[in-house]
Amino acid sequence: MTTPLNFVMISPHFPTNFETFAVRMKEKGINTLGIADTPYEQLSDTLKAHLTEYYRVDNMEDYDQVYRAVGYFAHKYGRIHRIESHNEYWLELDAKLRTDFNVFGYKNEDMLTIKTKAHMKEVFRKAGLKVAKGRVFKDEQDARKLAKELKFPVIIKPNSGAGASDTYKVRNEAQLNEFFAVQNPSVEYIMEEFICF
Repeated sequence: MTTPLNFVMISPHFPTNFETFAVRMKEKGINTLGIADTPYEQLSDTLKAHLTEYYRVDNMEDYDQVYRAVGYFAHKYGRIHRIESHNEYWLELDAKLRTDFNVFGYKNEDMLTIKTKAHMKEVFRKAGLKVAKGRVFKDEQDARKLAKELKFPVIIKPNSGAGASDTYKVRNEAQLNEFFAVQNPSVEYIMEEFICF
């Protein structure tokens, strides 16, 4: 008899269209072990039927609670083989858990490369791939200098962030001034040449 794989799913209910992963894994005999702060009763019937077990924590932001949940699963089911979520928000949590439980996948030391555009660009360059010209800028003066080098239009976006949130296409100096008026002072931004396909 083969021991089943133990797959910890962080927030297995989100996004809802990804619940199918739990369904298919369970059908293949994998132990699907869910962790989230959502009450069990609020999970869909399909998800509940396809989780081997669900561990509810009070707060997903409290690492100790999530760590203890994974520890509980490891004690009950044996070695944890995978820890994943389908939500980019939990990338660092996933990596920390993988590091602490020695689970395959991205670990703490991989996060800069995974989360920041500037580090991603370096990985692509080292692989011989072309990337849009640009870099992180330090301040308004540095941004103006970089915009002159790259030539308008340029794209400005958070160096670390998901999707197109807080992204600006800046066509001229006036729009650059508009960006400075609304930019989030706690966010590190990267400016890149605009590439039109």
